[in-house]
Amino acid sequence: MLQARLIEVAAGGAAENMAIDQALLESVDRDAVPTLRFYTWSEPTVSLGYFQKARDRLAHSPSANCAFVRRATGGGAIVHHNELTYSFVWPLENVPAGAKSDLYQRIHLAIIESLGRFGVSASRYADLGAQAVQTVASGEKRDEPFLCFQRRTDEDLVVAGYKVCGSAQRTSRKAVLQHGSILMDVSPHSPELPGVVSLTPQKISLQELSTELTSAMAEAFGMKFVKFALDETLIERSHQIQASRFGQVDWNEKR
Repeated sequence: MLQARLIEVAAGGAAENMAIDQALLESVDRDAVPTLRFYTWSEPTVSLGYFQKARDRLAHSPSANCAFVRRATGGGAIVHHNELTYSFVWPLENVPAGAKSDLYQRIHLAIIESLGRFGVSASRYADLGAQAVQTVASGEKRDEPFLCFQRRTDEDLVVAGYKVCGSAQRTSRKAVLQHGSILMDVSPHSPELPGVVSLTPQKISLQELSTELTSAMAEAFGMKFVKFALDETLIERSHQIQASRFGQVDWNEKR
């Protein structure tokens, strides 16, 4: 059975979290060891999609004063507060480079299964049907909203008509990083967005959800996860990336 690394839930700063994900992508690109990481944010943070304009975040007043960082992946802005962020880095041995829809789908199906173990019914947006689509889309603008959780793609996960999970990918030469956010509860910095525990009677801790998702991912990919702590090499590399990219004004305000 394929052995993979598991990095358990820990809080990090805005630039720190993005730098660790990038360091892990480089590590898997080099060593081909799949790695699953769970994390939260040390303070409420807005992560901008790579192509978004930094000034646009000021138009969303509830989150305008939050810390912010620009991701290396695309999509809309995410308010990281009452949510669980995951990243999964998968080697692409003998597979052409590019975004991997199969990886996207398998991870989201594992999230659906994990939520189901707590009695929460989540669905792919594409599977909702015409009536549900109308419910989800109501009140949205025709242009793309600033916030990721007000946008919809076929693979986004929805509970009770609201998006609760979205993900994005970045590919290197030999590996692909997929990271995403599972919205757990409403935040004062994004009061228009309910989360899983806001929409259902279930009370689920981040640790409980990460444990169930680890199990579902192991089944989905035929892997055995082994707990892993960042070693000196990864820590040093993430510090370098943070100093040169995600911690730099030039990167975060490049658009």
